[in-house]
Amino acid sequence: MSIFSGITSAVHTFCAWAEKEWTVIYGAAPTVENILAATIKYAGPALQLVVTAEAGGAAGAVVGKALADAQAGLLAASSLVYDFGVSPTASGVLSAVSANLSALLSAGHITNANSVSTVTRVVTEIQALVAAMTPKTA
Repeated sequence: MSIFSGITSAVHTFCAWAEKEWTVIYGAAPTVENILAATIKYAGPALQLVVTAEAGGAAGAVVGKALADAQAGLLAASSLVYDFGVSPTASGVLSAVSANLSALLSAGHITNANSVSTVTRVVTEIQALVAAMTPKTA
């Protein structure tokens, strides 16, 4: 069964694609930990593209700091999962990163259309991971 089955917002995400490809390559379904690691390796550099694109803008310093904090949060969440497994703590860290990135977008500090799209995509990826890490209730 897919990690992302039942999560409609995850249908066209990197993490859902990575899950499908992992299954083909390794002949077995990945764990949430495997997909989290792959997605964070995707999201970190994607955010760095935004830092570079927004560096010369009026809010470049604010954007740079916020995205550096997001990258640190992604690393912390990945480390928590690596050391302790999927937990509400790791999910909470990812939720905070998603909320902070969404607030950055809402504040209008990111002005380049490609940058807005990139951050929106990363937020979608993080939200899909949080949903996958949240226990399903019957």
